[in-house]
Amino acid sequence: MDIPEYRRQLSAELEQAAGQPGFRELLARSRRGAEPHAAAASPGPATEDDLTAAIAVLRDGEPDEPLRSAALQVISSAVDEQPDLIDALTGVLLDAARPADLRTAVLDTLQQISFRMVAFPGKRPDYLAALRSVIDDPDAGLRQRAIGILAREKDEYVQRRLIDGLEGRSAALVPAEKAIQYLGYDIHAEYFPLLRRIVENPPSPAARTEAVRLLAADPSSADLLLTLLSNKQENGDVRRVSAIGLQSAAPARFEEQARRIVLDDDEDDQLRAMSITALTHFANPEALSRDDELTGRIEQLRADSASQQVRQATMSYLAKHGT
Repeated sequence: MDIPEYRRQLSAELEQAAGQPGFRELLARSRRGAEPHAAAASPGPATEDDLTAAIAVLRDGEPDEPLRSAALQVISSAVDEQPDLIDALTGVLLDAARPADLRTAVLDTLQQISFRMVAFPGKRPDYLAALRSVIDDPDAGLRQRAIGILAREKDEYVQRRLIDGLEGRSAALVPAEKAIQYLGYDIHAEYFPLLRRIVENPPSPAARTEAVRLLAADPSSADLLLTLLSNKQENGDVRRVSAIGLQSAAPARFEEQARRIVLDDDEDDQLRAMSITALTHFANPEALSRDDELTGRIEQLRADSASQQVRQATMSYLAKHGT
């Protein structure tokens, strides 16, 4: 989540919180065993007693969702003035005895705090260390959330663990396709040989598609991408991802293939529409103006194609490059 998105979410949460029970009231009800119901929010800033009680709610027992959310809101509202509250949240996150949904909510709160808090960099090393501990957690959802955050942080430890899982040196942390997606947040040249091996011998079709997607950043993989794109027996998703990758890795070679695809009567309509669109916006306009064969074919497709996607692409092309 980026900062603008976090701010939108925070604003929505504040609007939703209006008119809901405050932490003190929810806490009192929980102690009485009463059911929560709509009521006015507790007035005023959190007191030290509120903070102590909020931390106790997270550490002790299994709070219901409204009380848990209220406790986290109390802590989050005070953390700018008391950064050590982050340590209390981190302790709950690392406590495997606590319910997974509680720990996940704590992780979400910590991540939100990290976007806004000026003092958070001083806590970041401990926070990242905690996340590294969580990536081996028995709960798959919590584990995947922690891995995703670390991957976005370009954390070398989680990158190494993901690579080890893909290469079979250790148990995989996540399915292969997710591991490849996470590696894509900080693609390194040394990953490309592994990605090419996955394309040739994939653990799953989804993993193969994700590997092809990342190879767009590797000019030396242009031959492989061209082979995949040119093979009509290849999986359609793989061919389309290969087209995008080839356009990035070797634009001139992609334009040659895009032209061939448009002229071929037996080509896939989605791939043909992609090719026409790419030529419309990225090919050399002067070269297109001299290509009567291509223009004639696109005019024919505008009139005869059964694919609405193709017809829309041809209209855009002819509006820009037609005679």
